[in-house]
Amino acid sequence: MDSEADSAGPGDPADAPFVTDPDAGAACWVCPSLRLPRAAFTTADRPSQDWPFSPADGYRYLADGTPVCVHPGRLGLTAEHTAPPPLAARPPEAPFTDHVH
Repeated sequence: MDSEADSAGPGDPADAPFVTDPDAGAACWVCPSLRLPRAAFTTADRPSQDWPFSPADGYRYLADGTPVCVHPGRLGLTAEHTAPPPLAARPPEAPFTDHVH
């Protein structure tokens, strides 16, 4: 019979939230690290329109549905994704030149 230490279960540390002391103040109050294990979320260098905020749970998500921490430095992590420049900092689109007469 396998020992309890050999089997993953509800008490498995891999299932524990990455941040175990929410009162330490490192993580934002909506950070996925407060409720999810490290393998269940990714990190980005900052907020972006490319990983929008979900009002349903407060997380930001990649297009594939993976929750995103946008302040990984606070947790001692590095960013796995780099946000594009904000819309205001991007070059303007070419002007519309097709005029209707």
